Amino acid sequence: MSPIASHDGCDLLAIGAHPDDVEVHVGGILALASDRGLKTAILDLTSGDLGTRGTAETRRLEAGEAARILGATRLVLDFPDGRFTEEETYRLRLMTELRRLRPRILILPAPDDRHPDHRRAHRLAREAAYYAGLKNYPCPGSPFRPEALAWVGGENPGQPDLLVDVSAVWERRMAAFDAFGSQFDQDPAQPATRIAHPAFRRGVLGRAMHWGSLRLCDWAEALWCERPVPKPLTDLLAQLEEPA
Repeated sequence: MSPIASHDGCDLLAIGAHPDDVEVHVGGILALASDRGLKTAILDLTSGDLGTRGTAETRRLEAGEAARILGATRLVLDFPDGRFTEEETYRLRLMTELRRLRPRILILPAPDDRHPDHRRAHRLAREAAYYAGLKNYPCPGSPFRPEALAWVGGENPGQPDLLVDVSAVWERRMAAFDAFGSQFDQDPAQPATRIAHPAFRRGVLGRAMHWGSLRLCDWAEALWCERPVPKPLTDLLAQLEEPA
């Protein structure tokens, strides 16, 4: 039997504050998981409607294409971009979705990142994941708590707890990243932004090459978690790196 056995819920759920957040960090992990027959999903908290470039509608279309490339289901909660809080209203909506999707492994945004939404999304999702498991918490759905949490790094992360060789799906992973043309294309007709600068893309590539050098592979993605590393995460890593 595979380390992560099939069940009625989602095997791997990655949460992002905005469309494209997940693709920046763990698109390869999602593509590998999908190729191994795991049920994968992306949950965007917002539609990115405050973004300098693109519209919420454009970003939804791009997000749908990126998810298709990765083989993942995609959902959006439509929290107000830049204005959602850690209050009960938002926690309950996220708890309800976690109880519905029932993810075995949950990947969160970075706890320490230059974007306030990313830091806030980490805290909100981590609390929601815990409280969703309490039987007496007044929230729709049956109690459920993920077996393990992990999170991505910010732009200056420390030493990771897990490295996943994503060389086999790297081109597909970057195709999903590039699906967000409104955000990452170097278009002089559009406003200049930090993430549209060529250096941002080089940072994505450089980090993956560095993580890969530590694993003696071409490209790798990194995850952080509480220590000791939970067994469901080591089981997931073993399954992702099984020969296809």
